[in-house]
Amino acid sequence: MNNLEKSNCLKEHLAPDSVLTFIKNIEEIIEPHGIVMIKNGKIILDAKWEPYSTARPHAVNSVTKTFIGIAIGLLYDKGLIRLEDKVISFFPEVKIDLHNTQVREMTIKNVLTMSMGQITTPILDADRSWVSALLNNPVTYTPGSMFHYDSLASYLLSAIYTKVKGESIAAGLQRELFMPLGIKNAYFFDNKEGITIGGLGLFIPTIGLAKTGYMLMNHGVYAGHRILSEEWCQMQLAKQIDNAAAFAPSKHESRQGYGFQCWHCVNGGVRMSGLWGQMCLMMPEYNFVMAINARGSSSQPVLDIFNKTILPALQDGDIEGSQCELDHYLSTRKVTINNNDFTSYMKDIINNKEVTVSADDIYDVSRFKLTFENDLLLFEVERKNKTYSCIYQQNCLRKGKSNIVDLFPPYYDSLAKSKNELLNYHEPVCFAQYIWEDEGTLLLTALFDNEATHFIIRIHFDYEYAAFEWQPLSCFTKYEHVIVHGRYV
Repeated sequence: MNNLEKSNCLKEHLAPDSVLTFIKNIEEIIEPHGIVMIKNGKIILDAKWEPYSTARPHAVNSVTKTFIGIAIGLLYDKGLIRLEDKVISFFPEVKIDLHNTQVREMTIKNVLTMSMGQITTPILDADRSWVSALLNNPVTYTPGSMFHYDSLASYLLSAIYTKVKGESIAAGLQRELFMPLGIKNAYFFDNKEGITIGGLGLFIPTIGLAKTGYMLMNHGVYAGHRILSEEWCQMQLAKQIDNAAAFAPSKHESRQGYGFQCWHCVNGGVRMSGLWGQMCLMMPEYNFVMAINARGSSSQPVLDIFNKTILPALQDGDIEGSQCELDHYLSTRKVTINNNDFTSYMKDIINNKEVTVSADDIYDVSRFKLTFENDLLLFEVERKNKTYSCIYQQNCLRKGKSNIVDLFPPYYDSLAKSKNELLNYHEPVCFAQYIWEDEGTLLLTALFDNEATHFIIRIHFDYEYAAFEWQPLSCFTKYEHVIVHGRYV
């Protein structure tokens, strides 16, 4: 019941050469990790770029918001909420300042459409209820009067769901969405209050993302099983608010209107969209869905290429090109990073040397160490009495496990449940490589198969001192740039 029939582009009347041209063009501007296409209810493309897989969980960032909208739809379909319900009615325990009068008029629909009227971000910390922070944040504009994109709107919807159902959205969607779709390895981040963060934090396979888009586009039905009502799907995907004034003209894909936690597109489609190129494009007119996970910038450059390559083929139905050529090209796809055959003469000098860091280091690092063995490098860092490490291979991505990704975690990590407490959490696989950039610099790159970006560390050293420079894996960290240095023991 869970699996869609497999077909190919040629059989479903989509020109393979248009898809091949699209893929070759996007490879020039982003690093694709996985692409899945569904047409006429059949999977016509399932492409992966090794070491990533379309069957493994992948960060989708703000695509998470659309899933929050689906969860609210499940409440709506059961008659547990109405769009005009006032938000404050769900949180009678929250004390709201008497002067904050407009927040009392804010409805669920206002939150779904990013039109709460708030244009500032409240202060969040581990000791403050996020809901209280949101409901006591100033409301500058009449709720419903203007679009203002805010990830905390999705959190507020998540908190409403938990109030109504007594469980997190993570738990509810596992049962009511992921299981019917046959998605066994999707998971969310929840905060310490047990509320799914909402604005980001979903990890789902590319194939699962495509299945969800197909379900929404198919009026809430998947493999003969109704998940959402047709009414809700129509409302969620419909343009609910104009948002052109919120973006510059150059951001044309962001100016086409907004539904319930999803975006309208220049090409007439609707998309879920997340940072660094995570996307699910739904085009009901052509019975077509495309899900992409990638390391990139935004959805707009990819959509611009899509509109020049695949869209015309969907419109005219001409079948051109070789399915075999497309299949062969996709069979050789992999992520590549720079190699360098050079090895510094200082390798033996720094090998197995521990570097002690000043006691007043603002990043709480006490020591780090480099150990070489043949073409492998073990990098170890001690921070707050915990050791983080990774084994890298020279000029080759080495598969393994590593906790180096947690060295400087995202800012919300201190506000969230620990990973091993998360429902259905799947530990990521690490692929790590090092190269020598010059005599005194090592470049360490780690790819985690559930992340959209690379984890990069540069080691700088001389005969007396060494330093490591850390580049954030995500923009959600409180550390913009980290340099830690110390003296060899």
